[in-house]
Amino acid sequence: MPLIETDLAVIGAGIIGSSCAFHAARRGLRVALIDARQPTRGTSGECDGYVAISSKKPGLVMEMAAASKRMYPEVCAALRIDPQYHPTGGLMILEDEETFQSVAGHVEAVRGCGVPMTFLDRSRMLEAEPTLSPALFGAYEVPVEAVVNPYRMTLALADAARAAGAVAHWETRPLGFELEGKRIKAMDTTAGRVVAQHYVFSAGIWSRALGAMVGIDLPVAPRRGELVVTERCKGMVKRYLQSARYLTAKGKPDEVATTADPLMRLGHGFCLEWTPEGNCMMGSSRAFVGYDRRTTPWGVAAIVQEAIRYVPALARVNILRSFSGLRPFVPDGKPIIGRSGLVENVIVATGHEGDGICLSQITGEIVADLAQGRAPRLDVSPLTPDRFGAMTAEKRAEAGAFEAA
Repeated sequence: MPLIETDLAVIGAGIIGSSCAFHAARRGLRVALIDARQPTRGTSGECDGYVAISSKKPGLVMEMAAASKRMYPEVCAALRIDPQYHPTGGLMILEDEETFQSVAGHVEAVRGCGVPMTFLDRSRMLEAEPTLSPALFGAYEVPVEAVVNPYRMTLALADAARAAGAVAHWETRPLGFELEGKRIKAMDTTAGRVVAQHYVFSAGIWSRALGAMVGIDLPVAPRRGELVVTERCKGMVKRYLQSARYLTAKGKPDEVATTADPLMRLGHGFCLEWTPEGNCMMGSSRAFVGYDRRTTPWGVAAIVQEAIRYVPALARVNILRSFSGLRPFVPDGKPIIGRSGLVENVIVATGHEGDGICLSQITGEIVADLAQGRAPRLDVSPLTPDRFGAMTAEKRAEAGAFEAA
């Protein structure tokens, strides 16, 4: 069996794992980037690309988003593949006065991170985005928000990591780990035996099965999101649009599960991105359906109907396609980032749900810091992988096997 010796073995090459590999490799660490399939074949290739602070959970996650957003321009400048990063700005749409009142605390949290949010009443909102419906109450403008092509960004990070010396192992699945005390001695894979100083678990929706292989409980569950793409349509919008209701659909799954509102039961929160190619990407839904990536007629219909309600001119635009992806959801709404105390040479970077695109750069930097024994610039101890405890036999059975479905 071939032997792969390295400083850092990164398991999972989505945007989080590829960012970890990039940041570590350009610091001179030897990196093996390992994926059961290939980059962009999972969540990072099945989402939109909002690099947003305003949609994040107040507190540490929002602070991380602000730090990561500031990193984006410098990181993109260091890449050989253009990731189509554009500082477009964003609008958080307010449906009515009640919504305006309900987001007041959230707005103050965003402003507390040094991010401007300016209220636009109906007339000023329509001046900013004339295609929006005049039935809407208003919006908050967030000029620092941006969009990036997540597919290209993931590929660009993986490419830049390899240019910095990382070695990629695609179509390579972990088979098992040899433990010695509280450390991993080696990992057996379909490509050979990996011996590393540190192992980064960044397997996204497969993180729970990966953690179970070494006894760490990483309660990540797939949460499906559906999106719809239109044909090219010039001048539809200039900014990324997102409804304030999106915050509830994203951050309050218990409320989504019990509400009588049929749209909210679908986990629907309106969002719209106008891509550099001129298409509108509209979303989105949220549902716990296991590993089922299929779109649904009712989900697509809800997205289209709501998009037309917010932007009536879309009624004249043809739909090109629909697709869905699985987001890595964690029950407490926070990603899992940090070094494990249960298995001391494991560093976890997973569970970002819909925040992975934005948080990718700060996450990669934090993982590189931890691998080098440095203290990260932000205290991520509340995100420790040990907050869920050890993997019990019952939980191990629930986790299932690591696959590449």
